[in-house]
This record gives sequence, C-alpha cells and structure tokens, in this order.
Amino acid sequence: MTRVLVTGCAGGVGRAVCAELLHRGHEVVGFDRIASPLEHETIIADICDSDAVNAAADGVDGVVHLAATPDESGFIEDLIEPNVRGLFHICDAARSRNMSKVVLASGHRWDHPIVLEEGPCVINHYALTKLWAETMGEMYARCYDLSVIAARLGWLPRSPEHHEELKSSPVGRDVFLSHDDAGRFFTACIEADMSSGQFEILFATSIAKDRMRVDLEPAARVVGYVPRDTWPEGIAFS
Repeated sequence: MTRVLVTGCAGGVGRAVCAELLHRGHEVVGFDRIASPLEHETIIADICDSDAVNAAADGVDGVVHLAATPDESGFIEDLIEPNVRGLFHICDAARSRNMSKVVLASGHRWDHPIVLEEGPCVINHYALTKLWAETMGEMYARCYDLSVIAARLGWLPRSPEHHEELKSSPVGRDVFLSHDDAGRFFTACIEADMSSGQFEILFATSIAKDRMRVDLEPAARVVGYVPRDTWPEGIAFS
C-alpha cells in the first residue's frame, strides 16, 4: 500500500483518481479547497498555502497533482497563483521529502494526430502554465532524482454541460478521457516501476471514437496504461 497525496481531489479527475487508488488498496490523502464526496482523509486548504502543502506532504510516498485553474482565464488574476505558485509548492514538497513518484497534469492541442516528438504547442496562457509544469517536472527529476510523469490529458467532462461541449466538438470524441480511464491511468502512474531521475511525458485518452489523435504507445510502455472506454463509456457525474 502506498500513501498518495491527490491535490484537486474534489474535481472531476480527482474524484476518479481517488476512487481507483482506494479500490487498488492505496491510502489517499486528498487536498482541495472544498470537501470531497469520497471517504478518505481530506485536507481543506489552498495549494498556494505552502505551510498547508508541506503538512499534507508529510509521510506521503507520491503525489498526483491536479489542483489548478482548469481553463483559459486571466493570467495575472487567475492563473499565476494556483498554476505556478501552487505547482512550485507541490514540487518542492516532493523534493524535500524525496517522494518516490510525482505525477503532474498537463495538456495539448488536438487538431491533428500528435506524437511526443512534435514537442509542445501552446495556444493560450493556461497552456503556457501547463508547459511550465512539464519543464519544472523535468528539472526536479534531473536535479533532485525524483521520478516524474507529466500527463497530457484528453478531454474529461467535468459536468453534463462540459460533456455537451465535448459532443459538439469535431475532435471531442477522439480525445475523450473517461472518468474510469483517468482513474486507471493515474493509478498506473503511481504503481509504475521507475528509476530515480526518470522523467516521462505521457498522453492519456480513452479509445478514439473515429480517429486516433495521440500516441498512446509511451503510456502503455512506461506505465502499462491501456484505455478500456470509448465515448460515452465510463462517465460518472455526482
């Protein structure tokens, strides 16, 4: 059993990840600004509070960092604090405690089939903060011997309204990530055998409905993740 800190545990991805980790027998410490509906230890605080983050990280083996402003918004007003300052607090808490695994949520554009060799292609300030997350993750792996995964996530519906938006998108059904597959992916990341200092960028989607738009081979090879769902399977709304 591993003790895993999950930030953003009350969000759509966070709840799925916590549920699968618990199902697999791991001990979960949730961290969010609001209470989680699942039965696990939860710390209600802000990731911009370094003291709260450090207290939550004590005795933790690994972290899945999901807490962030999840959409394009004002860079100064909304994005810098959670997506940059909060990211630093999480990574530095992992460094100071020599955690065995750090998994960071990232993203990517989906307008054509993507392979990792193409590199990043940011289109707004929100995406820029996610590129910062990948770069910080690589630095912490290389400089501090942490095992770090930057997960470029597909489109996971956070609400019925968000699901309707996915349905109307020309690429949504191909880059869909179900709640169940998200839980399985992040749990696979936590459980994967990785060496100290290893850094990986992995795409995570469910099975494409019509056309594969990302290369899922690295996720299968590095952590053993193989999606099971095809849109609209595996969706769970509270």
